[in-house]
Amino acid sequence: MNIIAKTRKIAGEKSIVSMEHVLIGGVKQSIMIRGENRNNPILLLIHGGPGQSEMYLSHMLNGPLEKYFTVVNWDQRGAAKSYSMSVKPESMNMSQLLADGEEVIQYVRKKLNKPNEKFYLHGHSFGTLLGTLMAKKYPHYFHAYIGTAQVVGLLANLTVSYDWTLNKAKELGNQQAIHELEQIGRPPFKQFSKGLWKYSVWLAKFGGKMYNSQGTEIFKGILSAPEYSLLDKIKFFRGSLFSVKHLHQELLLTNLHDLAPSIDIPVYFFLGKHDYSAPYELAQDYFERLQAPAKKLIWFEKSGHMPHYEERSKYVEELINVLKEQTNCQS
Repeated sequence: MNIIAKTRKIAGEKSIVSMEHVLIGGVKQSIMIRGENRNNPILLLIHGGPGQSEMYLSHMLNGPLEKYFTVVNWDQRGAAKSYSMSVKPESMNMSQLLADGEEVIQYVRKKLNKPNEKFYLHGHSFGTLLGTLMAKKYPHYFHAYIGTAQVVGLLANLTVSYDWTLNKAKELGNQQAIHELEQIGRPPFKQFSKGLWKYSVWLAKFGGKMYNSQGTEIFKGILSAPEYSLLDKIKFFRGSLFSVKHLHQELLLTNLHDLAPSIDIPVYFFLGKHDYSAPYELAQDYFERLQAPAKKLIWFEKSGHMPHYEERSKYVEELINVLKEQTNCQS
């Protein structure tokens, strides 16, 4: 076991603070478990990207959640602490990530000595694609699914997002932005990786990523994250490029309207009213069509793509509400 730095310990006999490199799907993947009481419900966080671990945000955001949940962060294969030369490009596909997710669940159950425990499943951004498909395929593992900045399909999301960004550039008369955006072409872009980066820069500058911010302060959290060594910080960026390169072709063909028109567990969407990275209209439309035993859409009026960062108190409060609602339903 590799326990995290001293500054990240949690007091109490029932607390758990664990970071382990676990063989998942034939490659070592990093799983962090933290909570004040290991008997609390388990919250499994599925990060975005693809390949952009959100473990580095844990020290900034997850403290309040650790009072109510045992919080599990998993760096998916090819992402950050789980990036290595042993991850084969051909293994970077949604089917493998789904199988990995099931192995992570079994590992956490064994680690906590809870062989039949159900989890609360939370996805963010790309993690909502993977999270929704996990909820669809493995509903028996979960109490509920929470999608923050819900994605419906990469191509549809990028197209609406790109058009919004280009329209903003024209409204503002920003000739440089107009030129660069027209040069890369509409999604899937003339060159995908270059186009994705170029458009993302203007999306952030025009306020489509975060509300009243360009989001640069979030990435500074990587530098201060006690979970990350210098090598991990390098691997974060390498893993992000690697994951996008090898997953994007499949993701461009992935659409939840086709793959998950129904889910057999309660569903919650946490949507930022200013999100044009994962355009909220597309998520709202999917939510309205989605069939589930129960579903609830919660708006974050002062957020873009990062409600858990931009409206932290409300985010924690709403997750606690999910816990209360599901606990009442089960009693």
